Amino acid sequence: MDRGPLACTDAERRAALALLRRLRRARRAPRVEARWLRPGWPAWQALCAVAGVVGAVLSVDHPLAGLIVAAAALAVSAAHGRGLLPLGRARATQDVVAPAREPREVALVVLAAVDSPRTSVLGRVPAALEWLQGALVLTVALTGARVAGADGTLVGAAQLVPAVVALVAAAGFLDAIVEPAAEADAAAANAAIAMARAAPWAEVIFVGAGELGLRARLRAERRVPEATVLLWLEPAARTWWRSAHPTLAAIAGEAGAPRRRGRALPAGARPALALGGPDGELTELATAVVDGIDARLRDAD
Repeated sequence: MDRGPLACTDAERRAALALLRRLRRARRAPRVEARWLRPGWPAWQALCAVAGVVGAVLSVDHPLAGLIVAAAALAVSAAHGRGLLPLGRARATQDVVAPAREPREVALVVLAAVDSPRTSVLGRVPAALEWLQGALVLTVALTGARVAGADGTLVGAAQLVPAVVALVAAAGFLDAIVEPAAEADAAAANAAIAMARAAPWAEVIFVGAGELGLRARLRAERRVPEATVLLWLEPAARTWWRSAHPTLAAIAGEAGAPRRRGRALPAGARPALALGGPDGELTELATAVVDGIDARLRDAD
């Protein structure tokens, strides 16, 4: 199969325009919303990871200097996150937004990615950034202990653990930059287009820049005052669902797919559900879930 479009590239923009045309054929009135992001954030997190290791090594002979380096690495990592600071080059991406034809008091927002993720190991590790920042916190604590006078083999052995985690994280973040895109898979796009046809009360959004764009999109969605249910679609080898919301979990369970552990979406307090599956099966699962949500809302009225 051909490789899919990478985030913030001309190929991604062409894919967004193709999805725009598909939504118009589905009797929607879509629009394109451009946003600026920093997809190179993993390189800065890799640099913070290496700085944390340098701080740990430096603290053996120069505790205060090591503490300063480790604390600076932690501060930059926490503040920058996934591209929040003006570090590195900003790149443009595009969201394709198709508003609901028949909006309701409780909105359903169906989201899918425009781009294909990179085939890096980092994408298969849950909460990789949190692991790195936890290692940096532990490094700062142990280097601070050296400044306070602690020394010996026990402290050195304890420092080795976060250092190894930081080195592995650095390799993973660098891998996330250089690896090519995954093979193109239209399962999520086809399912979202099917929802655009079958559920006129649902807003359909194709999000550019993958998880980075999704997080930025969800930060914007939090400003919307009305109640919103978020439904994220992604291609997968087998069907599955994830949700921490009890009502959505019950609806997804009734659809028959197995549950996959983990957060559904970085959606804050919004009810959110993530669905995955191959082409065809994902559309069937999404249809069953949307019908279940529709039925629950009608019963509530």
